[in-house]
Amino acid sequence: MKTYLIEQEYDAYSSEDHLVWEEMNRRQAALNRNKISKEYWYGLDLLQIQNSRLPNIAALSNKLSGFTGWSLVPVKGLIPAEDFFNLIIEKKYPVTTSIRKASELNFSEQPDIFHDVLGHLPLLINKKFSDFLIAYSKIAIRYVGNEHAVELLARLYWYTYEMGLIVEDNEYKVYGGAIITSANEIENIRNARVPKHSFNIDHLFRTPYNPYKLQNEYFVINDFSSLFDSLVNLESRLERHLSYGHITL
Repeated sequence: MKTYLIEQEYDAYSSEDHLVWEEMNRRQAALNRNKISKEYWYGLDLLQIQNSRLPNIAALSNKLSGFTGWSLVPVKGLIPAEDFFNLIIEKKYPVTTSIRKASELNFSEQPDIFHDVLGHLPLLINKKFSDFLIAYSKIAIRYVGNEHAVELLARLYWYTYEMGLIVEDNEYKVYGGAIITSANEIENIRNARVPKHSFNIDHLFRTPYNPYKLQNEYFVINDFSSLFDSLVNLESRLERHLSYGHITL
C-alpha cells in the first residue's frame, strides 16, 4: 500500500483554504500574460480551472483526460522519485491535496495543490512538453539507485520543469511551474543581472541549485520540440559526467 496515495477530502478544506486559493488565483490572473509562455495560457484557458474555490481533483482529472489522456492522482506531499517516475510514465500526474497557509502566499517551501495544479497542469496540454516529461522519466527511473546520477537528473528537471524559460516572440517567457507559482521568482527573472543561459545539458549538469532561495541563474530553451530532442543523447552525456567521478555541489 502506497501511503502517499490518498483521497481528496474536499469537505475538510476550511473557508481560509478556499480564500487562499482564491487570492492565489487573483494574483495569477493579474500576472502579465506577456511574461509567461503562451502555451501555458493556452492550457490554462482550456482547463477552465475554477478560481473561487479549490478544485475537485477527480472532476479536474476527467477534464484533463479528455484533452490529453493524463489522469490525476491525489497524494500527500512529496513522493519517492521512483514512484513519481512510474506515475508519469503511466500518464498519471500526482497532485498534492494540501494548500499553503496565508503566510506563504509569495513562496511555499513545499509543493501544494496550487503549485501542482496552476504551476504544472496547463503545460501537460502541450504534447511536446508532455512527451519530454514521459521520456525523461523513462530515463531517470533507470538511475534511481545512483546518487550522483539522481543529482544530475534533478538539475535537468529543476531547470526545465520547475525553473524553465523559453524564447517566444524574441523575448524570455516563463514555462517552469515553480516560477509561475512564485511572485518573488517572477520578479527575479526580470532582473537583468541574473544570467539566462542558452539551454545546454553539459552546462546544466554542472550547475547546482537551491530550491529554497531565489535562483541565481536560469536556462532558456528555444521551443518544446528542441527540449524533447535534447533527450536523444541525454544518457551518453550523463554517463560521461558520471565517469568524471566528481559532482559539483
